[in-house]
Amino acid sequence: MKQVPACEYNPFEAVKTNINGAENIIEAALDRGVERVIALSTDKACCPINLYGATKLASDKLFVAANAYAGAKGTKFAVVRYGNVVGSRGSVVPFFFFKK
Repeated sequence: MKQVPACEYNPFEAVKTNINGAENIIEAALDRGVERVIALSTDKACCPINLYGATKLASDKLFVAANAYAGAKGTKFAVVRYGNVVGSRGSVVPFFFFKK
């Protein structure tokens, strides 16, 4: 779930989707031998003030911790936030690309 109002209205679904869903992705990637997993996060995960941010922060931590959990399986996990994704609203990429 990626909208604050939806998460506030449906807190159980927010946890199921953003936290339990992250665990499901991690387990599936390890079971299938996926080489790399990149999780998409949000700036709201930094110092969260609502359930959306809190569940995304938990998700981020799960993906980062999955690197240790993977052990010798070789799967690499990473997290990027919207501001770091090319073409997303608020992306910092154009700032650095066009800076002279």
